[in-house]
Amino acid sequence: MPVPPTPAPPLSAPDPSGPAPADQDPAAQTPPALCVRGLSKTYGRVRAVRDVSLTIGEGQLFGLMGPTGCGKTTTLACALGLLRPDPGTHTLEILGGPAASIHRRAGRVAAVFDTADLVPGLTARANLRYAQMLLGHEGGRSLTEALQLVGLADLAGRRAGAMSLGQKRRLSIARALLGQPRLLVFDEPLSGLDAVGVNQMLELFARLRDEGATVVLSSHRLHEMERIVTHVGVLADGEVLASGSLADLLASSQGRVRLTATPLDRARDLLAALPGVTLVAAGAGDERADEIVVQATAIAPAALNRALLDGGCEVSALRPERATLAAVFSSLLARKDRGEAASGVAGS
Repeated sequence: MPVPPTPAPPLSAPDPSGPAPADQDPAAQTPPALCVRGLSKTYGRVRAVRDVSLTIGEGQLFGLMGPTGCGKTTTLACALGLLRPDPGTHTLEILGGPAASIHRRAGRVAAVFDTADLVPGLTARANLRYAQMLLGHEGGRSLTEALQLVGLADLAGRRAGAMSLGQKRRLSIARALLGQPRLLVFDEPLSGLDAVGVNQMLELFARLRDEGATVVLSSHRLHEMERIVTHVGVLADGEVLASGSLADLLASSQGRVRLTATPLDRARDLLAALPGVTLVAAGAGDERADEIVVQATAIAPAALNRALLDGGCEVSALRPERATLAAVFSSLLARKDRGEAASGVAGS
């Protein structure tokens, strides 16, 4: 849903403290593309999101990750000023200005939440032309280029009402590309796409980021998102469990070892007593009843095995795990279920 244009004033008032020192990095003065602080939203008696805070820098390809119903759509809709948050102290900013004035950033912000904006009786090309006229886009991408980018060039003459869900999703994304916005927000953009379509969209999102746009994606598809995102925010039950760069998030999970040993209680106690070893899970959460997962930052897997054997345990399986977004996500959910504090990973 690209935002209709109105005359745009300056993004923000001049800083009353005066200009920045000459030796200060200009990049440090660039406002984030999207900033959310202390956001809460309630529907009746249901708290959809609680005290959500996220900062998305310009040029990032940001993935807002979490299971269905965790509050991703609500968070993005409030962040863009499309949904009113609960009263209270919160900050919602887009490209350095308040989200409530998003209409003043016409052509610079575009969002896709569903396919409802399409006109069923119009062809794909006519839908884009209609959007172009309605939103006053001049210059930027041509209709043909937008259709080519989403893989619909051969279906330009097909009516939107005769398209599959995946094709409608692509056409909605093509609408958002008109005008070459600086900030693109896509809610569950892989929904309804087959494997080929998923790969094409991932390549498109990476290309848009390489061309200088800030791209924000919400999704529950962790494996696909890990291939392209630079930064991640993890949501569960309306709360942020972690946010920051993907590299930092994965680094926090390096050195993880999954093992099976008996007796379980003795193995757990032995491992917990070792220096540089943190017990992540033991027969709880998403883990098997006889499995233990540890974070070993200062001891090799072979040394873990020897310590268990010397302590009278029988080890039937031990394997180091490659850090993945899915593994980090499972660990964060398990920690939340155990009532432990969120990691709050942050990074540039």
